[in-house]
Amino acid sequence: MSTLSPARLDATPEPRSVRMTLLSRPLWLVLYFAGWTFIGLWLGTNVWISQRDNPGAVAWHYYTWELSSALVVGALALAVGWFESRCRITGPGAWRRMLVHLPAAVLFSLVHVAIIVAIRKAVYAAMGASYDFGEVWIGLVYEFQKDLITYLSLVVACALIRTIRERRRHQLEALELRRALSEAKLAHLAAQIEPHFVFNTLNAISNRMYEDVPAADRMIVALSDLLRTAMTADGSAFVRVSDEVHWLRAYTALMAERQPGLLHVDIRVDEGLDAMRLPRLLLQPLVENAFRHGLRNGRGRLTVALRGDGEQLHCRVEDDGVGFAADAQPGVGLANVRERLALLYPDRHTWHIGPGTHGGTAVDITLPLEPWTAEPKA
Repeated sequence: MSTLSPARLDATPEPRSVRMTLLSRPLWLVLYFAGWTFIGLWLGTNVWISQRDNPGAVAWHYYTWELSSALVVGALALAVGWFESRCRITGPGAWRRMLVHLPAAVLFSLVHVAIIVAIRKAVYAAMGASYDFGEVWIGLVYEFQKDLITYLSLVVACALIRTIRERRRHQLEALELRRALSEAKLAHLAAQIEPHFVFNTLNAISNRMYEDVPAADRMIVALSDLLRTAMTADGSAFVRVSDEVHWLRAYTALMAERQPGLLHVDIRVDEGLDAMRLPRLLLQPLVENAFRHGLRNGRGRLTVALRGDGEQLHCRVEDDGVGFAADAQPGVGLANVRERLALLYPDRHTWHIGPGTHGGTAVDITLPLEPWTAEPKA
């Protein structure tokens, strides 16, 4: 089996993200606050125009009010974005998390009022005037009803931006996945039907014909199943568990017949899993790795088990061969399986390689248990 050291990959690296953090890019931060400054100037101009017939109107008063409010909201919007990303208003359990945003809105308003009052008092003092916020409680209530709308707008905007980014990321992942699956399919199918593989299999069948005709017939059927699968595969990312297990039985039967009486294969599938879905060619590289490394002397036992547990599908490939070396590196086949799992189930799968129950090596993979559905044709 694999020569990897034991490792559990509960968290897989995300594909390249399209996110761009404002704070990590000073230019974007400058542009961000320039936008809020424009909003403040625009609002101040509107107020000034509406008050132009008022004899006591002072232009810099209105610009101070609106600019201070806009810039403080802009600064607080960054904090709101951070908070909403950790207490999302979308997804499972959103209603419970929404309750947390009510006290957050109150805090938002209090901080907003405290800072704008401080700024306005400082500006007024510099201009030789005095800023009067008015009666505190009336002012707080007045500002809160406006800040509540502002806070909710910011939270909704954050959720919308995140949704758009996640949709874009999923599109990029889908494109990357299709490319990876195409490469994996070509690599595996080429290995299965490459000339020397077919030649060796036919040569083994020829030799068995004179010793054990039923065994030779079984090898022909197994080879036929493999070739038929290779020729008819449509490139779908997923297949039924029953189809994948049927293919795997043909593959392991063919390998076992090439070492009659020395290689024992046991494939176990829990009842009710046949209609579930499994990534295409997920287990074959693990089984092939067991034959090539763990059972390279052509004798021993290989066990493949698929077990359902609640909402999870547990897959185990185990041999009782030579085991694994702690300093060994993963081969192309195993690396490909890990990459496909990372693309198909980011943060939703586990992968563990370690010693088997009776020596040798065991690979354990846990996936979400999902029913198979036909994929639309491109």
